[in-house]
Amino acid sequence: MSNISALSRKLSVPAVKSKKTDLFIAGIGAVGGTLIRQINNLSDANSFNIIGACNSSRTLWATNDVPNPKFNSLTLSNGEVKNWEQIIKKLEPSDGRELIFVDATGDHKVAGLYLKLFEKSIHVVTPSKIANTRKQIYFDKLQKTADEHDVKFLYETNVGAGLPVIRTVRDLVKSGDEITEVSGVLSGTMTYIFSQLDAGHDFSEAVLNARQLGYAEPDPRDDLSGEDVARKMMILSRVSGYTVEREDLDVEPITPKELIDVDSSTFLERLPEFDSTWKEKLAELKKEGKTIRYLGKMNKDHITVGLRELDIDSPVARLQGTNNIIQIRTRRYNHQPLIIQGPGAGKEVTSAGVLADIRQIMRNGR
Repeated sequence: MSNISALSRKLSVPAVKSKKTDLFIAGIGAVGGTLIRQINNLSDANSFNIIGACNSSRTLWATNDVPNPKFNSLTLSNGEVKNWEQIIKKLEPSDGRELIFVDATGDHKVAGLYLKLFEKSIHVVTPSKIANTRKQIYFDKLQKTADEHDVKFLYETNVGAGLPVIRTVRDLVKSGDEITEVSGVLSGTMTYIFSQLDAGHDFSEAVLNARQLGYAEPDPRDDLSGEDVARKMMILSRVSGYTVEREDLDVEPITPKELIDVDSSTFLERLPEFDSTWKEKLAELKKEGKTIRYLGKMNKDHITVGLRELDIDSPVARLQGTNNIIQIRTRRYNHQPLIIQGPGAGKEVTSAGVLADIRQIMRNGR
């Protein structure tokens, strides 16, 4: 069986170019802030020139007087009021250098700026799934516009954080292969929660721990709804060459029905009410030598996302931590699927995946 483990993205990668690459980083929270720190720790950090950064309210630019400011929440508080029209106007590739816009915001408005950036010959790298999960026509337009202006639109971290999932699928398609099925666990949050349940923890405890560790969203229903996995499956299907809209997916949420519409505080307070239900379900499955995991599966006919019963000793059931496992079947890899496995959540691996996309642009140029 073919097997690709998580790529080791070492931060001491040799410089790929002597000239600098300009970066503008939108969003300096968990991923954006970690990315800046990782860049500063590189042996060739001087190959990167962060010309500006912004958070939800302020923008800070490098200037002739301060060419290399420390971009963090404290320094940005002294920046100018954020204005996207002014930011886009000010962003201009110069001196033949690459200019890369990194969107680490998760903001719908920012995702709507990509076409303007492409038209100005600016590359875009993003871990955000927003743009790629809008209507298929918009997804197609993003790819076409980037190609027309000879720029890169890279979003490897949309699926599997730092794992080489999208790149693998794209390369297979470019080689003339046909993707027939992609399946597996695509949520590090779900892996953590269900491995905690197997270890005897209560459902509420597992969810709250995932939230505290930063694996789950502040409102865990964003993960428990299954929408995160659904978005990943949509992107993989589209990269595979299929046309798909959100309404084509069959998604099973695991949010208790009684808590879907309550406010976030009430949701967290009432979550323990459902501990016994999950404990009983897992106990019954364990008697049969089985457990449960949250899986996605896509082929040319449909996409399903939801709970699946598995043998307790299966590779998927043995996943721990935030690990993902993705099986890719193609015309060539039919009887023996290609398998990619490794951590699929966390700011460190996600930021490293963004950095790898930036590296790819630096290597290839335009």
